[in-house]
Amino acid sequence: MNHIEYIFQIWNKLYDKDEDPKSIIEFFFHVDYIQCINGVVMHRKEYIDHVIEQKKNIKSMEFKHKKYLSQGNELFIIYNAKGKNTLEDEIEAEIIAYFELKDAKIFKIHGQVYLSKGKSSDIDMDH
Repeated sequence: MNHIEYIFQIWNKLYDKDEDPKSIIEFFFHVDYIQCINGVVMHRKEYIDHVIEQKKNIKSMEFKHKKYLSQGNELFIIYNAKGKNTLEDEIEAEIIAYFELKDAKIFKIHGQVYLSKGKSSDIDMDH
């Protein structure tokens, strides 16, 4: 499995309504995981809390890559996220992100999220 397939497999599991985000993150994300999205920095524990909060508001979410570059343990992706909140309102976003893998786990993500449909509270981005 290449890096792009691996990342989207994780994203699909993470946002599957029947999956526990804490166990998915603990399995697929490095113990020293860090992310900076739209200038907001989170470590693994904070990210677990963030995804749990997101899933309270999200009914469904799908991901599709537009462009990507992969070299060694690094991956740069432009992708779309599309879904619905618990009130059936549409959520759409474009994400530009740099991923770094370490020990076959996600170690770092640095990116920007542009929410084109929906409310920032739908995806826990009211920071």
